[in-house]
Amino acid sequence: MTDSTTPSAPVEQKKASAEKKIETTAPKIKQGGRSGMALGAIAIVLVIALGGGMYYHGHQQAASQQAIIQKLQSQIDELKTGQSQEKDRFATSVNQQSELLKSAEQKMAEQSDVLKAQESRLQELQTKITAISNSDTKIWRLSEADYLVKLAARKLWNEQDIPTAESLLKSADDSLAELRDPSLNEVRQAIIQDISAISTISQIDFDGIALKLNELSDQVMNLPSASTDWDNTPMDKESTEVSGELKDWRQNLEKSWHNFMSEFITIRSRDVPENELTSPLLTPDQDTYLRENLRLKLLIAARAVSRHQGDIYKQSLESVSTWVRAYFDPDHSSTKAFLEQLDDLSQESISFDLPKELKSLELLNKVTQSRMRNMVIQEPAPAPSATSNKEG
Repeated sequence: MTDSTTPSAPVEQKKASAEKKIETTAPKIKQGGRSGMALGAIAIVLVIALGGGMYYHGHQQAASQQAIIQKLQSQIDELKTGQSQEKDRFATSVNQQSELLKSAEQKMAEQSDVLKAQESRLQELQTKITAISNSDTKIWRLSEADYLVKLAARKLWNEQDIPTAESLLKSADDSLAELRDPSLNEVRQAIIQDISAISTISQIDFDGIALKLNELSDQVMNLPSASTDWDNTPMDKESTEVSGELKDWRQNLEKSWHNFMSEFITIRSRDVPENELTSPLLTPDQDTYLRENLRLKLLIAARAVSRHQGDIYKQSLESVSTWVRAYFDPDHSSTKAFLEQLDDLSQESISFDLPKELKSLELLNKVTQSRMRNMVIQEPAPAPSATSNKEG
């Protein structure tokens, strides 16, 4: 507030100098008379007016400066307030960043712990893999041989595929031979015995038998029917001419009747031996059904070959042979060839005796399980993880 009184100092100095002048001129006025007093009064008035003007001007200038100072002070206060707010915001931001940094550091520490645990787990797995790799070749070769023997058993008993089963057993023996392990000699000996037992089974050309049956099925449609073995001469071989004698009127009437009926019905004889039974003649529809039934029987026999159903195979061929001999010309060359092939096929055996068990199957399974169990027992104990250490 001292700044507001500072501009009035020159005004007071001027008043003091004016009063000194009045004091110095006062004696002169007294000496000069009334004219001097008038001039002094005027001077005083002028001095007072000048002092009042200067005072007013100084007061206005001081008020203006005071307003400027107050405005500047207000701006300074606002700047101080804004600076304080910015300082608070900056402090808040610093605190938030500090908290975020602490949270990030905490997460990094947690991630570091997880990473250490994973590294420990990885090292543990690496140790297990190293332990397993020492016997990896033996275990996998042994497991492969066990799988091949089981697959051979399935091929042998379920599908009755002897060549494939024998090949699988040989592959299993080759896998065990690559191990060069004397403790597996007993298993290899059992596999060799199984191979010998399978190889002794007679090999039958089942595909060839099925193809021959399909060929006979196609030949059925060309077999000559037995219903065409009649001659074209009527059964009544007597003369049908009418005589001119009156006494033969009965014979002439009978001959006329036969001549009349011969225009509607013709009866012919079949060339069949007297002691052989003959089958009735077939209509065209019946002939077609007979041939289709023969083809069906042959197809059933072919299907029985693939399934090794000996009884069904024999019954089907016997039915075909009986029907062909009864309803078709047995003396025709095509029928004879058909029956010869049919008789040859009926002598074929489509079944075989399979071994009840494979000695190597159970033995190899036991050895494999024993080796796997020992490998698991010999594995090192897992190392404690970093998280468990942290919790402890």
